[in-house]
Amino acid sequence: MNFTDMLTSIAQISDADNPTIFPFPFWLHISLAVISVIFFAYRFAVQKRPFQLIFAIAVPLSLLVWVSNNRTLFYALGIAEFILIAVAAVTSIVCKPKKTEETAAVTAKAGEDKDSKEE
Repeated sequence: MNFTDMLTSIAQISDADNPTIFPFPFWLHISLAVISVIFFAYRFAVQKRPFQLIFAIAVPLSLLVWVSNNRTLFYALGIAEFILIAVAAVTSIVCKPKKTEETAAVTAKAGEDKDSKEE
């Protein structure tokens, strides 16, 4: 028996033990989803960046794989998740935080200090 046959046999045994199409057990999936929703909701409350809100919505959406073993639902959910991740990536690039007056003042003061040291 060579190495590739062994890996194929292990994969088939694993599939027989766990017939679902999602690789994690439900308790692990729901705990990771809850932790990530709390994290992204908190970061959105603090920073007000739209991609954080998109991720806070996209993560619990992945729990829909447990509703049915239908592969069509699984692939549709994958497409929806891909779209949400793409939208989050675009919004993280497009929606840059604007410089506040405080950061502009600090930058201006740093420039003045640099000019005074050069003289």
